[in-house]
Amino acid sequence: MKEQDPLRTLLREWEAPEAPPALDVRVRDAYRATVQPPWWRRMWSFRVSIPVPVLAAALLLAMVGVWLQTRSGPPVRPAAAPPGYVTRLESAGFQPLPEGATRVIRAGEVKQ
Repeated sequence: MKEQDPLRTLLREWEAPEAPPALDVRVRDAYRATVQPPWWRRMWSFRVSIPVPVLAAALLLAMVGVWLQTRSGPPVRPAAAPPGYVTRLESAGFQPLPEGATRVIRAGEVKQ
């Protein structure tokens, strides 16, 4: 095998031809057609085309909604309590009940 082979010298001089630019596109498209990425990877690359006027209107509505939620309005008056219930608690003179017993005292009742 140490003898000069004319094909070996010809092979050393040979250069591969340049690949056409469309070959990369065809190979990439064929690969994508056969292999799909997992669903979680497709979720991160998901695209939705929204026209600019629709996006601008949605942003404007969101800003108006935030403004309506955060603006200060007239003070809200609490509703009147139904008769018979005490709605104020004064802690002056507060004494805990023995053994943690609980009693409900209605308005107008006399303490015993």
